[in-house]
Amino acid sequence: MNPLTISTFRFIVILALSGVVTIPETMAQPMTETEAIHTALQNNQLIKSAEFEVDYYKQMKKTGSELGKLNVVWMRGQYNTIEKDNNITLTQTIPFPGTIRATLKLGAEQVRGADKNLQVAKNNQVFAVKSTYEQLLYQLTVRELLLSQDSLYTDFARASAIRYKTGESNLLEMTTAETQLQEIKNSIRINEADIYMSQMQLQVLLKTDAPVDVSAKLTKRILSLDSMHALESNPQIQLANQQVKINQQLKRVENSRLAPDFSIGYFNQTLIGYQNTTGSDIFYDKSNRFSGFTAGIQIPLWFAPQAARAKAASHLEEASRETAEYIRHTLFSEYEQALRELDKNQASLVYYESSALKNADLILSQARKAYQGGEIGYVEYLQSLRNAISIKSNYLQVLHQYNLSVIRVEFFIGKY
Repeated sequence: MNPLTISTFRFIVILALSGVVTIPETMAQPMTETEAIHTALQNNQLIKSAEFEVDYYKQMKKTGSELGKLNVVWMRGQYNTIEKDNNITLTQTIPFPGTIRATLKLGAEQVRGADKNLQVAKNNQVFAVKSTYEQLLYQLTVRELLLSQDSLYTDFARASAIRYKTGESNLLEMTTAETQLQEIKNSIRINEADIYMSQMQLQVLLKTDAPVDVSAKLTKRILSLDSMHALESNPQIQLANQQVKINQQLKRVENSRLAPDFSIGYFNQTLIGYQNTTGSDIFYDKSNRFSGFTAGIQIPLWFAPQAARAKAASHLEEASRETAEYIRHTLFSEYEQALRELDKNQASLVYYESSALKNADLILSQARKAYQGGEIGYVEYLQSLRNAISIKSNYLQVLHQYNLSVIRVEFFIGKY
């Protein structure tokens, strides 16, 4: 999203939270993540641009066998006798065969490079869609948790109000309960604004007319273990490596142009006048024509300019090698960090799934029974609620971060 769009969303959120405007209820179109990715890849203009670039280089590849234009010269004048003769000469220059082969190979490498660039664009777009889709899943799940909290605190506020009226509690308990309820309602409003922003962001990524909603639940993503070592399949690395091949072939093209070119020709002309061809003079008029062929070789007298081009291409190849090595080193470091982040989040997720979530449910049920039975006061009850809800909230956040880690690893290995 561009900065202007983000600013607009923030402005809408501020107005919504202040009560000036309400977020509109729109009929969002539910999509699976796969459907969202497919739609984004079809509609994204950068991807379309990259596809046109592939088509461009495919057409340019066909120019590698170009021979140049046929040179046609017509001449008329007194070049033989006082009579006005005419001559037509056709000449075709033929590049050195090695240059043609090298140029055709360069075209093929450029097509591959354009295709690698297309894969980079697709990988970036898929990463953006997955991340936004995951963010929306997380926010919708948080909404469910907030709504369950709203129900708990509503019951608590209602019970506190009754206890206050009957003299069983004081004003502090009732005010605390009401404050906690309003805090939750405010969190729900913020969450709704976040959901709306994510839906709009997903709509922008998919370039659709209607808002987009998810048709799935927040679950733990699965990363295929046999793909975790495949960093070399990263589209950015492949593009950088392909650029080296392109510049390497470009150097070969420039070196081949130091070789001579060839030319062949054909001429047809008149030679009006007397010609002694059989031991006696015979007059030839303009209806009599003479023809022949020519062959030549074109050798550059000044090698320095083309030698400089070849040297420049060599430097360009070395520059692309350094760039490819830098990209590979940088991505390897970021990939290792992503794997460590994934391991960290997975370890934390195991803790919540194995014990913490069960304890949170137990705390909620036992605290509610104890409070309703008068075994604990509102302070202990509130503390228990906060602890249990905090565990559930932290679990959702850890699950969200784990899934984002998986998405990031998939981005590095170019899996989409």
